[in-house]
Amino acid sequence: MSNEIKPPKLADRIFLWYCKSASIEDIHGDVEELFYEDVKRHNLFKAKLNYWRRVVSLIFSYAIVKRKRNAAYHHFSYSQFNPAMFKNYFKTAIRNLSKTKFFTTINVFGLAVGMSLSLLFVAMVVFVYQFDNFHPNGERIYRVITHVQDRNENPSFASAPIGTAQLLNNNFSGVEKVVRIHGSLNHHVGYGENKIPIKGYFADADYLSIFNFPLLQGNSVTALAKPNTMVITEAAATKIFGSKNPIGELAFIEPFGEVMITGVAKNIPKNSHMKFEALVSFSTLTSHYGASFTDDEKKWNNFFNSYTYLLLAPNASPTPIEDFLNRIAKEKYKTDEFRATFELQRLDKIVPGPELSNNIGHGWSYESMVLNGLLPFIILLAACTNYVSLAISQALKRMKEIGVRKVMGGHKRQIFMQFVLESTIIMLLALSLSYFFFELIRDEALAISGETDLVDLDPTLGTYAGFIAFAVLVGFVSGIVPALHFAKITPITALKGKELQTKKGSRFSIRRFVITMQFILSLGFIMAVVIMVQQYRYSVNYDLGFDQENMLNVELQKADAQLVKNEFEKLSFVQTVSMSSHALGAGEAPGLYVRQTEKSDSIEASKMSVDENFIANMGLTLLHGRNFSNDSTQNVRFIIINEVFAKKLSPDDVYGALGQPIILPDKREVRVAGIVKDFHYSNLTSPIGNFFFEYKPGDFVYANLQLESTHISQTFSEMEAAWKVVGEGDKFKAQFLTDQIRDAYGFYFMIVKIWGFLGLLAIVVACLGLLGTVVFAIKNRVKEVSIRKVMGASSESLVYMLSKDFIILMVIASIITVPTVYFFMNWLLLTAQYYNVPIGAVEIIISLSIMLLLGMTTILSQTLKAANTNPVDNLRVE
Repeated sequence: MSNEIKPPKLADRIFLWYCKSASIEDIHGDVEELFYEDVKRHNLFKAKLNYWRRVVSLIFSYAIVKRKRNAAYHHFSYSQFNPAMFKNYFKTAIRNLSKTKFFTTINVFGLAVGMSLSLLFVAMVVFVYQFDNFHPNGERIYRVITHVQDRNENPSFASAPIGTAQLLNNNFSGVEKVVRIHGSLNHHVGYGENKIPIKGYFADADYLSIFNFPLLQGNSVTALAKPNTMVITEAAATKIFGSKNPIGELAFIEPFGEVMITGVAKNIPKNSHMKFEALVSFSTLTSHYGASFTDDEKKWNNFFNSYTYLLLAPNASPTPIEDFLNRIAKEKYKTDEFRATFELQRLDKIVPGPELSNNIGHGWSYESMVLNGLLPFIILLAACTNYVSLAISQALKRMKEIGVRKVMGGHKRQIFMQFVLESTIIMLLALSLSYFFFELIRDEALAISGETDLVDLDPTLGTYAGFIAFAVLVGFVSGIVPALHFAKITPITALKGKELQTKKGSRFSIRRFVITMQFILSLGFIMAVVIMVQQYRYSVNYDLGFDQENMLNVELQKADAQLVKNEFEKLSFVQTVSMSSHALGAGEAPGLYVRQTEKSDSIEASKMSVDENFIANMGLTLLHGRNFSNDSTQNVRFIIINEVFAKKLSPDDVYGALGQPIILPDKREVRVAGIVKDFHYSNLTSPIGNFFFEYKPGDFVYANLQLESTHISQTFSEMEAAWKVVGEGDKFKAQFLTDQIRDAYGFYFMIVKIWGFLGLLAIVVACLGLLGTVVFAIKNRVKEVSIRKVMGASSESLVYMLSKDFIILMVIASIITVPTVYFFMNWLLLTAQYYNVPIGAVEIIISLSIMLLLGMTTILSQTLKAANTNPVDNLRVE
């Protein structure tokens, strides 16, 4: 603008002085801008007249407003927060939301989808923070944990040397009770002809006095007082004894001999960090192994599975106990290679708590909770950014409302509260819908994660309170950005209907960033799922080096292996029968250490017990030597090894491995009778290692039946009939080897389900956000589109014009996501599975095609509609 054209000097000076005194300098620039716009449209005289009118009007208006504000400030106490004001906020919020039903629906549904996973996390957090809250003296119960300094990893352990318990029991008056726990009770309990696997602890007699695990039968004071006594849970009692009363019954636990059942406890609640089926008296260990089990000085360095818990006297401090234990530690650990310090951890700080090694049960560390909450947070963040983007996008529709409210005396905090309340109302509406999704996915989420028996997500009053508090918090946080955006707009800017901008073009920066991030998230999950599906297909179809087709593995249970073999060989559709201790290729084979007689170094190897028919039945190739014979007495003296093991025994010549003597862990000396061609005896997570077959009929678990029949239903009915003859009343259990191998790679299917579900949520949220943004963008350009169409623009060109910005964002997201996910998944596959299929162009093309299809469907659904609209309908009012 030329320097000769200026606002009226007198009016300008008066207005400038008033603006500075009233601290509203920004208004002066807005009024000057209006003056120059009037000069363009009118003559100079009329522009100056309008300037005077605006100056006088604004001075009087702001003087009145300032006086009202000062008066309101001096009577602040009740008027700012009275219920009527919040009622007005609420009515205004409901009215504004009902005016924009489309965007409200998108926001509510998108937030509900995004919150559904977060509600699972909130329910889990509420559950975790209720761990061990049923022990009446929980605030006085502590356990001793160990911090090791070994110049390497410096780990912290939940376990502690067994000697700590004996020192505290003898030296501290502030300690009421000390209990030793050993977590090595993982044995089979024999009763009659049954052998039932049981997990639990060896514990001192005071265990049931310190902890609140009530007994349904038995005396909690004396139940674990004597050697070879055992307390079992209700579930374990039913599993071992059925409906029979177990009290006083004798069961057998190798190598401890017979133990007497002295108590039956209630089943352990899920919110206990200690999980057990049985408790055996700690004196059982000391009577079996002798005093060295507790007194050996080596136990101070090897404290795996050893735990010390104590009950302090009322008002006793743990600090003197820690100081005492750490003085003892200085005496016990004198070398720099291994030092340790001790700390007392209170019961309510165990779960959740710090990450510790050798936990006694299933623990929830702070780190694991953060990792579990990361993915729900990402999905929720995408939904919340959708809301922020759409709220700011609708700024032009709210400008005049905000301007009028500010001119009439509205405070910034009142404008702020209005928009925060709107976002909170939307979030609470989304919560009601999200809770419906939560109920749908709760059980499935637990099943996928495999934690059905460990976590309880059934809602309680605390859970509902957590849901509401979470929704209010998220609503407040989500509303802050648009609330601050609207609250700081000046009245003149608002009344002119201009959206607040910091610089040219910044209006769309948030929106573009949000859409790009959501495309990145969606494409990342799609690629991960496609890659994992491809890896799963590769694994189950991999050539493992043996025959899988029509091989049925029948569980022997208590049946005699020879009788099962004789009975099933009578069936016409059974070609051959062999015996084995494991399902070949369907899991990890047990590992052990063997050694050559002339060498002292141990060799790590895996093994499987089989009979003389197994190698031929599975289609394995015997390269050198011979197979097991029909003479079982001779077979126990031989093993058959694979090529890798043969090269380990005789690096220069594999033939040299034949006949070599090997010492097994049970001190038996066996010789190598044959060498089989390498095959995958376990899953594909690790390379083929040293492996051998041995002949040990006592370890047989499966009868391997090679079938030729294709009539599966008839086949199973005949086999069930044959099983009744030898099964001793047990139910017939059988599974095809191909199914067992497929199940062994079930973790891929689990990952696909988890990531697929997360990807679905991310895609739904992204498409909803994209839909809302496209609709709003088209509404703002509807007259432009109509004019272009009148001027001869084709529908195709209009669709391209409206879609190109979004297509560019999809391309940017693809450029960022594809290499990132490619390198991440390559690293993940290399660490998870030794044999894996490289990620190729097919997976990338499929992933991009899925994202492009979903994105373009969302975009074109609106752009085509806008491009084909009759321009007369939009230009009629002009």
